[in-house]
Amino acid sequence: MNRRQRNAGPLAPQELEEAVAALADQRDRLRSEIATAEKAESAVRDGGDLDAADVSTTNVTIQELHTRTEDAAALLDRTLAALTRAEQGTFGMCTHCGAAVGRERVMALPHAELCVTCAQRPEVSPAR
Repeated sequence: MNRRQRNAGPLAPQELEEAVAALADQRDRLRSEIATAEKAESAVRDGGDLDAADVSTTNVTIQELHTRTEDAAALLDRTLAALTRAEQGTFGMCTHCGAAVGRERVMALPHAELCVTCAQRPEVSPAR
């Protein structure tokens, strides 16, 4: 069996446990990151009386925090979807074509929902 065939198969039980643990850690980290960014954004918004230069800097900071929160929320959604797939027994399978995502891909990106072939197709995009 060549390297590609070994990588394409289903995860071993220990690998699945490792991936699910990584997803759970990622979920917890993202929830914390979102809460921290939301608190920081709120604190910046409540900063009090500002001069024109401070207002500009504050707006940039708020936008950066908001973007960070949105990015973390999108990754959290993909992480939660991957945990749901693990519970349903479909973790590690491409959500588009049903093929194995591949061990190396799943271990590197536990929230990956597409196999490499589908991920490279311009008409296929992960659910966000």
